[in-house]
Amino acid sequence: MVSGQVSKLIGAAVKRKEDPRLITGEGKYTGDVQLSGMTYMAVLRSPYAHAHIRRIDAARALQQPGVLAVLTGQEVAQHCQRQFRLAGVREGMHTKSRWPMATTVAKYAGEPVAAVLAISSGLAQDALDMIDVEYESLPAVMDLEKAVEEGAPLVHEDLGTNLCVEFSGRAGDPDRAFREADGVVSARLVQPRLIPNPLEPRAVVASYERGTGNMTLWLSTQAPHLERSAVVDVLGFPENKVRVIAVDVGGGFGCKMAQNQHSCHQPPTRMSCSLREPLPLSPLQPDSGRRSAD
Repeated sequence: MVSGQVSKLIGAAVKRKEDPRLITGEGKYTGDVQLSGMTYMAVLRSPYAHAHIRRIDAARALQQPGVLAVLTGQEVAQHCQRQFRLAGVREGMHTKSRWPMATTVAKYAGEPVAAVLAISSGLAQDALDMIDVEYESLPAVMDLEKAVEEGAPLVHEDLGTNLCVEFSGRAGDPDRAFREADGVVSARLVQPRLIPNPLEPRAVVASYERGTGNMTLWLSTQAPHLERSAVVDVLGFPENKVRVIAVDVGGGFGCKMAQNQHSCHQPPTRMSCSLREPLPLSPLQPDSGRRSAD
């Protein structure tokens, strides 16, 4: 801007150009991506906040017509060159990286434990009910303050604590400030958890080209370059062979910027490579599954 020139945009009503396409139903979201020969994936999730996974029996699911494959967390981990790297880790922090799916222990309710691939989304969803998972329920931590009490159940036993990091700071002379103050007010301030809830959950369509070795991912994401880096890092793909396309995103509010084990693209990417078929993970299907617990 030239010095002294008044902006015509600041404080002005700027007409949005993208609205007509979206409000008339012409938007294209991940669920709208349709490719030839597409197969579908559904995910079985742990109903327990903390449990050992003693056994996964997918025999009945694999016998169903139209079911092509079932992957467990152990099998997915075998195809990964490393676990998800954690961002923002500093010296002295107690942290734990994770595989894309639970392998031996489910650490939270809803953690993926198995994935089904089928020729339709309905068949994939139905097959989840035919996977029998034997869990051994473990004590779970439900409260942040109780989690740091002595004797609290540990989420990661090898860390020896549920406390990630403890930090305090001091500036000036606070003791003198309190001592000389006309009055002192005490208060307990609680910061609630923030849970973004977009209309479109995380979703992905993965397509692998056997001739070129190229992998294309259509993702509901706010950070396509970071998603590509996660695929390259965890699955070991050459970076020049991975393309990530962020189509219209049905809401994000920041939750679709982070790349971690919650990202849904790792199992579909691995399955697409194995079967050489385009593969979507539908964001609209509830997850279910048979289970038994000791």
